[in-house]
Amino acid sequence: MSLPISWKGLTVPLVFICLFNFLTPPATRAATNILEQPWKLLREHRQTILQLSSDREALGLHQTFEAQQTAHSSIRRKSPMGKKNSRAIPQEIETDITTFWAALATIGFVQKIRARLGAPLVHPASPTNLPSEVQLQWIASKASLEKFKLLIQFQQSLSIWPKARSLVILPDNHYSQFSHFFDQPSSHVETQSWITLFNKEGFKGIQNKLAEYWEQPHQHDSQDLISDSLKQSYIQYFVESKLFPLFHTYFLRQMIHVEAQAYDVASKTWNRIQLWQQEKRTHLAMKRLCGNWKWIIHNHQNHGDHKTTMTFSSPEQSTPSQVQPSTILIHGDTVYLKWIFPQGTQEDSLLLSNKDTRLEGTFRNSLGPHGSISGQRLSSCQD
Repeated sequence: MSLPISWKGLTVPLVFICLFNFLTPPATRAATNILEQPWKLLREHRQTILQLSSDREALGLHQTFEAQQTAHSSIRRKSPMGKKNSRAIPQEIETDITTFWAALATIGFVQKIRARLGAPLVHPASPTNLPSEVQLQWIASKASLEKFKLLIQFQQSLSIWPKARSLVILPDNHYSQFSHFFDQPSSHVETQSWITLFNKEGFKGIQNKLAEYWEQPHQHDSQDLISDSLKQSYIQYFVESKLFPLFHTYFLRQMIHVEAQAYDVASKTWNRIQLWQQEKRTHLAMKRLCGNWKWIIHNHQNHGDHKTTMTFSSPEQSTPSQVQPSTILIHGDTVYLKWIFPQGTQEDSLLLSNKDTRLEGTFRNSLGPHGSISGQRLSSCQD
């Protein structure tokens, strides 16, 4: 044996595989991972995602895709001795899963809204095919997605304004004075105030605020010269020519913010879900190695055999203090171990067989030794 220390009683712990970064180019990703590309997932299953309205539905959809992923995965065998190989989803991961799908739904709805706003806004169209109240409540219950509900409510408030009718504002009327009163930089109603007022009281509050113009003391003398109908025309024209562009700009800005935030939430929850799923796959795979093995190593340099007992620990056990592989990868029946020592490194390439009771393969040491490894299971870990 080429390693510089005794192998007797060696315990190999579980080493979690580092998660890939989903933002890397698609060509570098594993083709078998169905959930590997969340943005592609949204494109291909948009209608299904846009129908989600609860945590239960989101978890059900996730489990459907995870089942497809497992069917395509190379690690889908039963653990040795027929042991149960499933683990309950932790509560924090359930929260990440439901938040991830809520974020995808948010992105999908915002993209639908944006697609209808390609032309300059003259009058907001009545919302169609937008989230229901139940969906809004569900999405708003997720961290960092609360503003989506406010965005939809703002659009719905805009849609209440009656369809524009033809207005003729003659140049010799009082409209210019009316408009100038609210356009002044020193006006008591500034840009943000209009938006705040609209969010709080809607168009009714806007109309009441504009009607206050004729309640000013200097307007009492000319009050009788302007009919109520003309006053309403002034208000409507001011709202549609002055405030609609303001509201439109605000709406677009909020929409961009909500979408960007949803992308951020989806990215972070996606990474945590993938890390947990990789951890779970590694956990299940390590169950296949867990136990004691009779280990025979043949060094081709000196044609010597070294016999020892290898102990692979249960994934639930804490990391032992003995020498252990720095990396453990299991794909299907193939096992890869990498050892790092002060003197160099060693890599083992092995194959499980005979219902996970045999382990055969080769090793190569960076210092030169190389040869074969043969393992026979002596016992399995206890549940």
